Amino acid sequence: MTRLFFGGLCLCFLGEQVAAQVKPDTVVIGSLQEAISLAIKHNPTQAVYQQQIRQAHFNYKAAQGAFYPNASAAFGATDNLYLAVTPVPGVLVGAPGTTDYVQFGKHYVYNTGVTLAENVFNWQAVMATKIARDNVMVTESQQASYIQSLKEQVARTYFSALIAKGSLKIIGSDEQAGDSLVSLARQRLQEGASDALSVNEAVINANNVLENKAQSQQLYDQGSENLKTLLGVNALSELVFREDIQTDSMTNAADLPLGTDKYLDFYRNQVSLAELQRQSQKSVAYPSLSASAFLGLNQFQDNFELSFDNSAWTKSRYVSLNLSIPLFTGLANTNNYKSSVERKIIAQLRYDSAVNQSAVNDRLLVKNHNDYGNMVRASAENFDLYAANLQLSKQKYQEGIITLDTYLKAFQDYLTAEDTWLNNLSQLLSVRATILSRQ
Repeated sequence: MTRLFFGGLCLCFLGEQVAAQVKPDTVVIGSLQEAISLAIKHNPTQAVYQQQIRQAHFNYKAAQGAFYPNASAAFGATDNLYLAVTPVPGVLVGAPGTTDYVQFGKHYVYNTGVTLAENVFNWQAVMATKIARDNVMVTESQQASYIQSLKEQVARTYFSALIAKGSLKIIGSDEQAGDSLVSLARQRLQEGASDALSVNEAVINANNVLENKAQSQQLYDQGSENLKTLLGVNALSELVFREDIQTDSMTNAADLPLGTDKYLDFYRNQVSLAELQRQSQKSVAYPSLSASAFLGLNQFQDNFELSFDNSAWTKSRYVSLNLSIPLFTGLANTNNYKSSVERKIIAQLRYDSAVNQSAVNDRLLVKNHNDYGNMVRASAENFDLYAANLQLSKQKYQEGIITLDTYLKAFQDYLTAEDTWLNNLSQLLSVRATILSRQ
């Protein structure tokens, strides 16, 4: 007999509701909620999402900067290596009827001042801000969907370890019964009251118990170590689980309302973002209007010298408006807009598909939970009955009513019922983990 535990396990357990660190290398966990709280607070990937949200908020604030005026101060110096020559009428220099060539300006020019600029109308900047705001929502929805996945992983791993813990407790008594039957079969063989077949059956049953014990210990160790990663616990620490299995409350789905699938929010935000990107691409064809002003001073010198005297500087002031209207861009904007329209359609199709798939999964979750609940109740009752039959068989064998082979068969049936119950329980808890992650 081989015991198979499925990776996903979750249920309501009784136990102390305190998770405390009793010493530096031991972490005591008292409930599923405590394990989930630790994971949300200390999980490494969760920390990455928190930083990404902070980054998205800063990007949004940076995009809003397009609506504020820009101001910059500058100082410049120009060395006119050769002043340009300008032809002028000779009458200006006392030589009518001729043309004279003169040079205007100074050899060295210094200028300083403040430049102010403002976007009066720029729809692309408006859309860029809206896209940055939606990126915040997309990142937050990504984190919410990851938290849902993290809850499910924590529940499955946590309760996989608890199932293994409970199995190890049961196997303790199974070992005693198996060893007792092996000794009894060998004794009867020596007495000539039995044959080697009975001894072999007894040894096989005992080895199956040992195999189940090793598998349960492996699952416990694996669940404990994997949970350290999910909870953000030091690898050298030891986890202690205070809770034990309580099967009475496992099969009732009335206390498990099925919440909204957080993955749908991510797909919905993707549709909204794709629509904004479409509008942004369309706004490339809109005109933009900007204003700028310069408040500065100029100084002209024939020699390489700079004077700080007020009389050496002349004022320079101007205000300008700039209207830009896109006329032709080689059809690049047109094709980019068509591409953004297709991107929006793809996002909508993915969202619609996700909504439909989520509805199907929700119905299946509820049905599976009910079905596995019925299976667990039936197999748990059978396990109790086979345990009772094992005790009755032992009593009847001691009274000489049944043979050793019948006693061995009762033990084998008991082990099979135990495996069936634990496997059905694992299936139920896998479904329950998914439901709990949606709360």
